[in-house]
Amino acid sequence: MSNGHERGSDAPKTRTLYPIRSRDAWRISEIEAEGLRRICVLDTETTGLDVDRHQVIEICAAMVMVDHVGRVRGIRSIGSGYVDPGEPLDPTITELTGITDADLSSQDIDRDKLTSFLEECEGVISFNCAFDRPFVEKLLPNLKDVKWGCTMTDVSWRKLGFEPGPQGFLVMQAGKFMPAAHRAQDDVLALVELLAHQCRDGETVMAKTLKAMDAPAWRFEARNAPYRFKDELRQHRYRWAADAGRKVWHKHVRDGEYDAELGWYRTTIGQEPAIVELPATQRYRAESTWKAA
Repeated sequence: MSNGHERGSDAPKTRTLYPIRSRDAWRISEIEAEGLRRICVLDTETTGLDVDRHQVIEICAAMVMVDHVGRVRGIRSIGSGYVDPGEPLDPTITELTGITDADLSSQDIDRDKLTSFLEECEGVISFNCAFDRPFVEKLLPNLKDVKWGCTMTDVSWRKLGFEPGPQGFLVMQAGKFMPAAHRAQDDVLALVELLAHQCRDGETVMAKTLKAMDAPAWRFEARNAPYRFKDELRQHRYRWAADAGRKVWHKHVRDGEYDAELGWYRTTIGQEPAIVELPATQRYRAESTWKAA
């Protein structure tokens, strides 16, 4: 069986995929959970992509128990619920998720309970934090600044022999498949499976995500860069922000990238960037709510 990341002429020509494990396969007792880290794994389904115009319609959060080397030991608890957006769904959302207006009618979640659940954990992981975190904070306005980790961008997939892509594609490269997708609990269980995967260097994806969460990071801002450099900044993955009175190109720079990024900026822009520390509590926020630590 291929584990999804062998390369070269000796790589197997076929691959056997196994279904992701069910909730029951991850059960863990209170005694077994003692001394383990509590990490929330989360997913949202929404009415669209724009956090300012669209709403969460389904959310799932699991408390995942992780040992000191980043191995997933079990799921202590998991819950999901619908939220009525107060307007009919676009048919494309129903086609994508299978969620209907009838499913959502008069539905809501206990927002205080979910807020407490997230704050009880040492951090929150989603596959695409830049999408999920803004929607979660819109849904839970009283949520404290908890740490966030992003499996999609915090893990160096190519260095691990994976081809980066959507969650389902990465799960398949790890030797599993998702019987269902685009429902919050299905996506959470698939993400737990991916996080539990042991990479060829012996570490799990969870360990790598937690290391990135705990490591320093910075926000490089091109505050005084001349307008003529906008194309270079865009091509180097700087993002334009124009919310909350700030109009600036900026980039999330991770641990190990600092020196190379600073060198590129000095050589290309001919200036010093404004560098702001970016703790895990401030990463992946909506631009309109981002604030320096």
